Amino acid sequence: MPRITNWRRESRTPTLEYRNTETGARAVLHRAPDSYRYKWRGAIIVDGYPVWSRGYETKDAKSFRDELRDQPAPEMSCPECLDGDVVIGGKTADGAKVQRWFECRNCGYEAPSRIVYGAER
Repeated sequence: MPRITNWRRESRTPTLEYRNTETGARAVLHRAPDSYRYKWRGAIIVDGYPVWSRGYETKDAKSFRDELRDQPAPEMSCPECLDGDVVIGGKTADGAKVQRWFECRNCGYEAPSRIVYGAER
């Protein structure tokens, strides 16, 4: 199987962790809390902001690596002005689910996160 473009494995157990060589983003497949629907959780985190997340029934490393192949260089940028100067704003919570907000320092654009993610690492 070919290497994962731009991702370097940093840890194998107990979590599977990768670091993006270009952006510094982290990708983690870890054991989820018992209250979660799925036993394992995969997430891509850019500057502490989860940009992608998915639940797995088992520690399915192959599917997780396939996701990383599809997302070789995750980044946070403003969709309005295409600037990379985005800051993490507040967060709203509803039970175990947390939704984060971000805003652009240049144009003031605000948006909710694309995913709802349970607990932060």
